[in-house]
Amino acid sequence: MLKKISVLLVCLWGIAFQEVEAFSPDSLWRTIRHRAFADYDEELVFHDRKKRFATLKHFSKNGTLLVETNFKDYAEGIRQGFSKGYYPSGNLYWLADYRDNKLHGELRVYYEDGGLKRRETYRAGFQKRKHCYDRDGNEIPYYELAEKASFPGGDRALQAYLQTKLNELVASNTSQIYNFEIYIEEDGKAVLHKFTNSHLMTINKLKDILTDMPKWKPARYDKNPQGEIVPISLIFQNGRVHLAALH
Repeated sequence: MLKKISVLLVCLWGIAFQEVEAFSPDSLWRTIRHRAFADYDEELVFHDRKKRFATLKHFSKNGTLLVETNFKDYAEGIRQGFSKGYYPSGNLYWLADYRDNKLHGELRVYYEDGGLKRRETYRAGFQKRKHCYDRDGNEIPYYELAEKASFPGGDRALQAYLQTKLNELVASNTSQIYNFEIYIEEDGKAVLHKFTNSHLMTINKLKDILTDMPKWKPARYDKNPQGEIVPISLIFQNGRVHLAALH
């Protein structure tokens, strides 16, 4: 069975940045933007005047290239061509090829010593072949490269939990949408990431929800736990609260 996947590239924007514009030999204006973050630095190069074709690079604080991604339309997030990821040592970690923002061709993941760890083949986003290997080159059972954070029991269990915590708010038949974001830490603990105060939802109510919330299964990349921002959209309607994803 063909399997279609999408890989989400999330770019966290900073506050301070500088922009430098330079004229290249091929008569195209290039715009180079630099941003500094707490854990890494970013370089964004636009290759045309319309600022569509672009190359995004992330560097460690000591200058080591960590990620490189090419776009055919940066504003729309449409990746095109090769994207690469590197270990902190500078060795190649993974290599993927995109066509119109869909995986196309081979996705390869390497051990830090250069041995092949994973090889997957795609056509227009559909997975055609998948293989994983141990350090000796022997094939091992396949496992997903990226796994999103998940609430115990899934979205319906999350909806049921929120219903019990928000009973007093939904009893009035209020009809309203409320959005907030939580951050799932590597140990599965949920903490508040982004919110807005309203007459319906306050910071104290959100803290109460998160204090009693069961631990999530954290996101994983290549089996390694990692933090992940999870947006939650609630619909208060007809005396009940629903997750927008299930409504």
